[in-house]
Amino acid sequence: MIVQRAYRRKALRHHPDHQTGNSETMSDLNNAWFVLSDATRRAAYDKTLGPQPSRHDAPIKTSRTRPSNRKAAWFEALKLQATRLGHEAALSASQALAVRHRVRRLEYELIAEQIVESFGDRIEDRVRLALNAGAAPLDLALAATLIGLHEYCVPFLQASTDSDIDIDRAIIRKAQLLDRMWDNLAHGVSRELETALGGNPRTLRSLTGRRV
Repeated sequence: MIVQRAYRRKALRHHPDHQTGNSETMSDLNNAWFVLSDATRRAAYDKTLGPQPSRHDAPIKTSRTRPSNRKAAWFEALKLQATRLGHEAALSASQALAVRHRVRRLEYELIAEQIVESFGDRIEDRVRLALNAGAAPLDLALAATLIGLHEYCVPFLQASTDSDIDIDRAIIRKAQLLDRMWDNLAHGVSRELETALGGNPRTLRSLTGRRV
């Protein structure tokens, strides 16, 4: 909790859209939070740390990273976080649905792979949409993931409701997974932000009239 509060304070101060913003610092903060927020990643990172060099051995910095590169690094960090969050939500949803419907988890996991692949797409556009919806700096990656999920649902629903398409088990499985993934992700944001992002598309109800 201490680390999270410290990250939130720094993120609010250094976000690029803030008056005191700094893209390079924000990118470093996002990368640090990505490692520190997960015990497994933190342990793996600790193993990569070698002895601290003395001041005499430290390299001399000759130039700073260009602003355009710093901004690109910031978006790349958000892209990695969005993909990770989508992957974690998909795995959790796959396990829960497999238990509920008494099927192999692999049936849902194979579908999830197709969905998660798109979460890193158009990250700059999705971050801007997240900001416009009122997402705080700490929530940008999560909001961008929800936007990506919503964008995936729209064409899926359009294709699935085509008059020539039969609603088969594969379509129902995907709809169940999309709805559950949204619920998993939306737990991390306020109700107001979830609504501003479009809300759960409820794909299964749109296709079958039922929610589970």
